[in-house]
Amino acid sequence: MFGKLLKYEFKAPGKWYLSLYAIAGLLSVILGFWVRAMIQRDLAQTSSDSVMTGSGPETVFFVFMIIAFVVLIVSLMFATFFLVVSRFYSNVYGRQGYLTMTLPISSHQLILSKLVAALIWYFLATLTVLLGLILIGLLSLSSDTQALNEFMRSFLVSLPNMNNFPIFEMITYLFSNFVSTTMSILVGYFAISLGQLFRDHRILLAIAFFIGLQFVVGIIQYLSGLATVYTYSETNISIAPNPFFIGVNILLAIGFYFGTHFIMTKKLNLQ
Repeated sequence: MFGKLLKYEFKAPGKWYLSLYAIAGLLSVILGFWVRAMIQRDLAQTSSDSVMTGSGPETVFFVFMIIAFVVLIVSLMFATFFLVVSRFYSNVYGRQGYLTMTLPISSHQLILSKLVAALIWYFLATLTVLLGLILIGLLSLSSDTQALNEFMRSFLVSLPNMNNFPIFEMITYLFSNFVSTTMSILVGYFAISLGQLFRDHRILLAIAFFIGLQFVVGIIQYLSGLATVYTYSETNISIAPNPFFIGVNILLAIGFYFGTHFIMTKKLNLQ
């Protein structure tokens, strides 16, 4: 049953997400080829020192495209969170909640299916952003053979030194981001659950609870000295966060999870 729940979580909003990913990819290709054309034009005009050669309207439109790409990336991350929490509200505490609660599933299965789907959507959104930036860079460098060859030469030279790459620190950093993202999603679930305890103005109260919970989490991290620590040295750069930071975030995530589960099972108040 868990697999069916997870499949439903991907099927319902899938078209909306894929549309955003496709738009981001298309803008990446357009910007990449555009920068490539500008670089080629600049190389042909040796008297010019600027890559951004071209007419005034072209430059303005190019800047507009860059702004649109940045706005799309930011909107993609915010839209992912909004859709995640809005689907949780409508499926659990909205009108669909009556149907959801009649399914032969446990509250744990329901929360976990939505959480897993949300994390995957976040991963895909982040991957889309990274691939878009890489695509722009590769298409831009492809116009300058010398720059591309120099980049590939530097990359190949650095391969023998990969033994010194801080793999453990990188894994720890990625795990810390995973824990923080999970906690943020569960904060949203818990805030919505608190808001539905009231009869009126549930959405406004959920937003207020979310802001309040984020403030409390920030205070806890500040008082506990949980700011991420970066250690720099001449031979090594450690990007591993403070393990205490990760541990407290895990405890907070567990607390928000079971708080949501308690309200769903003991204090459910459907509209």
